[in-house]
Amino acid sequence: MSDAWRLPPLAAVLVAVVLIVCAEAGGASMVRFKVELTRWARGVMLAHPEVHGLVGVRDVDERILDEALVKFDAGLRLFHLHAEGMGLVILATTAVAATLARGRRVRGVMIALLTAGGAGYPLGYLLWSWLIPHHGIERGKSIAEWFVWMPFGGAMIVALWWLAGLVVLRLARR
Repeated sequence: MSDAWRLPPLAAVLVAVVLIVCAEAGGASMVRFKVELTRWARGVMLAHPEVHGLVGVRDVDERILDEALVKFDAGLRLFHLHAEGMGLVILATTAVAATLARGRRVRGVMIALLTAGGAGYPLGYLLWSWLIPHHGIERGKSIAEWFVWMPFGGAMIVALWWLAGLVVLRLARR
């Protein structure tokens, strides 16, 4: 096998680019629609007082609402940051996998895990932000963990360890 780098599959590149575009659009939207997003989230929280433990006393409720709104905003920001970063990680890791993985199936599975894991993981932050007004901070986080962060993050971790093993084997052969 030559020392030339192989390009990742076009599908992986497309997913990475779309993820970065979504990150940028999300970041711009957070700034442009900050007031509207905050009003929406606050309105949903006020419509579900039992979920957030609102008691009808302004001094108490405002602290609870403020904390939830800070977490709501944090989830959106974390989506923006993770989507940007994971887009670049997908590009880099799939290029390494395309170059080092020898078997077609092995290469395909590894690239699929890297691409799906990298693209899916940031979506957990969007889901968490959307769930906070409806289900509360902790319940929303739990749902995002079980349905997005654990499966997609797990896929990414498995693929990265697998890729690290390939790199070590390749270096050991030199």
